[in-house]
Amino acid sequence: MCQVNRDSAFLYFVYPFAFQGENFTEHCRAIDQAPYAEKIDQEAYYDALDKIQENPRLDNKATFARKPLWEAQNFPQDDLLSYVAQYLNPTQNTPPTAHLWKLSDQVESPYDLSRHLGFKYDWDLLTPQGKRIPFGWGKENQNQLVVQLALFKIGVGFLTVQAQPKRNQLEDWLDFIHYFRFLQGKRGVKVQGDKRIGFSETLQTPRSHPYFPDFAGGVIDHREGVGTLDEILFPLLETGSGEKGGCWWEEVFIPGQLLPFVGLSVQGVGEAEIPSLLYQVRNFFHSKQGNHPSEADLELAHPNLLPYAARQWFVFSLDGGGFVGVDMPETEFFQRTLIEHLRENYFLLFLLTLHQRFALMTLSAQVAEYWLVGEQEKQRERTFQRIRDQLLSFTARGYFTQAMQREHHHRCYLRWQQVFQVEQFYREVSTEVQEMHEYLLQQRTKRVEDRLNFLGVFIGIPGLIIGFLGINLRNITAGEDGIPLSVALLVGVVVGVVLSLLFWWRVRD
Repeated sequence: MCQVNRDSAFLYFVYPFAFQGENFTEHCRAIDQAPYAEKIDQEAYYDALDKIQENPRLDNKATFARKPLWEAQNFPQDDLLSYVAQYLNPTQNTPPTAHLWKLSDQVESPYDLSRHLGFKYDWDLLTPQGKRIPFGWGKENQNQLVVQLALFKIGVGFLTVQAQPKRNQLEDWLDFIHYFRFLQGKRGVKVQGDKRIGFSETLQTPRSHPYFPDFAGGVIDHREGVGTLDEILFPLLETGSGEKGGCWWEEVFIPGQLLPFVGLSVQGVGEAEIPSLLYQVRNFFHSKQGNHPSEADLELAHPNLLPYAARQWFVFSLDGGGFVGVDMPETEFFQRTLIEHLRENYFLLFLLTLHQRFALMTLSAQVAEYWLVGEQEKQRERTFQRIRDQLLSFTARGYFTQAMQREHHHRCYLRWQQVFQVEQFYREVSTEVQEMHEYLLQQRTKRVEDRLNFLGVFIGIPGLIIGFLGINLRNITAGEDGIPLSVALLVGVVVGVVLSLLFWWRVRD
């Protein structure tokens, strides 16, 4: 029977989004300062106060302790090239161009980070077919990444959540990977929570009641503890807007869909079944899909597969990717070291190329949007100057050919860039921005030339008229018999303006 080694397997789901890059510092500050209000009992509160020798009066039986919701992190940098590491984890003298946070370990959350408090949450993924898949947030018995947030100054961000099924059946894992990526109840996918409150000695079973996070509406809005994944994740993301609240980001991928990054260690798969398994994982099919692949789809030399070792492959697609290992050797490297590299280094390469992909897509969308808007030329120039500056900044600190020195890391990074067509996007956006910039520069030059020509015509024609008519000016070019200077100027201006406008109209035609 095909089973997944849950100790070695992991699942990340990435929600990509775009935001106004000029507000990068403001959003980072809001995330750093985002508080989490945790309800605690009065006795525990007094115990905490005694330690700092304070004794304030309390009128309520419970109070709220405010804790930081997010904890700042550094990007993994052990295998990064030095200049890339400096880009991701800048020194004090270098302005930050990227920030990374994880959900604070101190927070009592629906992700079961506070097991020391005695609470236990049980979660199920509900599929449209009525199947229940028990799952847990994060990694079981490990205090590791559960929710992670990354912002890049170019205006691209990623909210990453880790979750995985509690059973080791391969069917559960394929179904979970397929359905968990859908937000907002898309395709009828829901999640359901229960909070254990004790143990029934009579029934010999745990006692529980429906649960849903308070910040997502709680059981008041979800009486049976059933809701959608976005109701849990989006309130966490909203903390980036500070006191204003609300949505400060916009979709850049398929609306309401996450990108999975999969690490599967599978056992009991026959040699003849491996191509079908890779085909299912590469397309994120559920267990009942992918029964009629073509011969090309089953090729182990498929361009979206990259061999790593015997019966081990990296998997690539526009919808996500990861790693699949079949009957991996029982050694420290394959069971521990490689898994840690996949969870950190290879996942970082995935995020970096996603950042490049969506940054370029966002810039291309801005070019198309602002070029069609009926703005004045000056406003359009300012807009495209900003886009051009963003592209130059991205080129300098975001678009690099090599990120890690090691061979496997570099091959994987290049393959991600090929699959996401980063180079083609870059050429396309660079050409668009360059051509638009040159066009606007030509328009500005033409406007200056037109103004100079008009000024020359406006001044030159009256002078020619006065000289051509041989007008004698009183007390200037003639005695008392000449006409006054004011009359000469008035005649010259009136006739000059009329002739200048006629000339200008003919020239513009």
